[in-house]
Amino acid sequence: MDNSSLKKTVMAAAVAGAFAAAIPQAEADVVNISWSGAFTWINPLGNPIQNLATDYISGYYANGDSAANTFGAPKYPANAVNGTPSTFYAGAVNTTHGWYGYRTPIMGTMSLDTSTGAGVGTINPFFFAGDAPGAGAGTHVARFLNPTFQIVDTVGTMVGTMLFSWNGGGHSVSIVLDASGMLGAMAGGAFSNGPTSTISGVGAFPASNGMNFGTVKTPVYLPLGPSPIASKSLNALGCEAQLLATQVNPWTITPTGNIANCNLTQDDGIAGSPAVSGAFSSNNFTFDATSVHFDGFSPTPATVPVPPAVWLFGSGLLGLIGLARRKRDMPD
Repeated sequence: MDNSSLKKTVMAAAVAGAFAAAIPQAEADVVNISWSGAFTWINPLGNPIQNLATDYISGYYANGDSAANTFGAPKYPANAVNGTPSTFYAGAVNTTHGWYGYRTPIMGTMSLDTSTGAGVGTINPFFFAGDAPGAGAGTHVARFLNPTFQIVDTVGTMVGTMLFSWNGGGHSVSIVLDASGMLGAMAGGAFSNGPTSTISGVGAFPASNGMNFGTVKTPVYLPLGPSPIASKSLNALGCEAQLLATQVNPWTITPTGNIANCNLTQDDGIAGSPAVSGAFSSNNFTFDATSVHFDGFSPTPATVPVPPAVWLFGSGLLGLIGLARRKRDMPD
């Protein structure tokens, strides 16, 4: 992808077309969604780093019943490849999300302008590299502040930037996402049932999907599968901490950054984009939305239509005025 493809000239037609079939009201400009998925922390060599917050390590999110014998038992697919059924290590229990901290469950929201492709979002805070409920002072809570997005081409490539606030410091984070699954499903009418609609199991495979979370001798895959919004391995150079969009009001999101300054030509094969930070320099953070729920939309305030009778009355009145003028100018 070259920088010329980042121009926003294609946005209105591409994005508006994708949403046209999904939103019955023609005046709807901003689509609001909530999402859930996974956070993955990756070092500069492309290897996953375990999130040491104890609630993730202990497997709380693998099995919520801490009194059960299966509490924390990981789902370890052995010798599996992307998306295929897998077998398990001897003695391991098949729980739903035994990620053991290598993937952290996350959730948040997003609002996307259908005419510009600009968006803003939220990521709920989560424990990161330290504290867990009742285990610390709360200083190790990860807060990804002011996520802002821009769709940059007709296939649904989305650039995002945000500020990572952790342990008293701020760190600039950027990411390139593939939102084609969400946009394609919406264009196909996936949200036609209104706020009860949910999208999952469609879209691109996250770039971290085939990552080995174990040793080379015994590979351990934790595949997420096709995701409506999936992280890519493209680097978003020059986008870090750049405000790409701002929400003016509930129905208008305005692009504010110069997206053409972002360089997306570098693909290092590692999921995510390197952070610009002294503490996390060249570390990658990925955010994959495996499930997207349609919350609603914010319509543009409608222009009050002028009834046909008013037009007829107005044209008739103008005609009478013209007739009166002609009469006034006629010689006696």
